[in-house]
Formats: sequence, C-alpha cells, structure tokens
Amino acid sequence: INSNTLRAGYPESKRCGEALCQAYISQKDLNIVIPRITRTYGPTILKTDTKAMSQFLKNGLNKEDIVLKSDGKQFFSYLYITDTVSGIFEVFFNGKNGEAYNISDENSDITLKNLADKIASYSNKKVIFQLPDDLEKKGYSTATKARLCNKKLLELGWKPKYNINTGIKRTLDILSSID
Repeated sequence: INSNTLRAGYPESKRCGEALCQAYISQKDLNIVIPRITRTYGPTILKTDTKAMSQFLKNGLNKEDIVLKSDGKQFFSYLYITDTVSGIFEVFFNGKNGEAYNISDENSDITLKNLADKIASYSNKKVIFQLPDDLEKKGYSTATKARLCNKKLLELGWKPKYNINTGIKRTLDILSSID
C-alpha cells in the first residue's frame, strides 16, 4: 500500500483501527472481533453517493444508460445490505476474540463491466464508456482487484441469502416502488 496518495487515508485508517483493536485486546483484556465489510449495496443508498454501484443503480432507476468511467476490468466483492448485517451479527455473536472476518460472498464477486451490464439489462438500457481525463482520474480508486475471502465467516455457520443477481433485482424493485 502506498500511503502517499490522495486515497491512502481510507486503507491506512482501516489498518490503524485493526491495530488499535489488537492493542486494546492485549492491554485491556477486551473481547473484540473485527468485521471487514466489503462493498455493500441495497435500497438504502444515498442519492449523494458517488460510488460506481450507486451511480449504476441510480442510472438504472432513472432509465438512463449506465456510464462506465473505465474499461470495467476491476474485480470487486459486493454484498447486499441484508447479508452484510447478518454477517456482522454472526461475527459479533460467534467470532473468536482478536480475529478479523471478511463479510463477503465470493459468489457475488464481479467485474465492474459485468455489474454495469447486469443493471443495464434490468433497466433495458446499455453501457456507455466515458473514460475520464487525468484530473477526474485522480479522484478514482486505482484498485483493480478487491476481493474478500469469506471462508472464516462461512466456518462460523453464516450463509448469504442474496447473490449479486437477486440483490440487484431486489434493490431496483424496492427503489422503483418508492419513487
């Protein structure tokens, strides 16, 4: 991790938080488990959210083409909000002290292009590529792969209820019913 970039505060703060948890376990004998939450989505998205998933969902709801600001090869883990919450509870109630657990579902890992294609197909729209200029690019993540292994979470007995297809459909159905 390069800690001298515009976006470095995010991963560095996560690492710092986990290190502080370990220090408190050691010094204060506290019982702490660490849930590592993946990219979470669902009908609670904020209208001001600028993340790709939120933008794609908003475009889909508005019956607009999905605008992709890259080649779409980035490969990420996503999880529907209900599964995220149930995963956090599983870790809190059954996790081992001092352990970190990835709250994710490997069956919902997807490339950005495939994600855009799914949402566009639900909305009968298409994906348009608009590559950003150098200034706009500075605000975007340079990550090309951010997948979380959920093996430890599954070993606790957790199972996701929604995959990427059912989660996207449910999100769009709920949001379109309240607009």
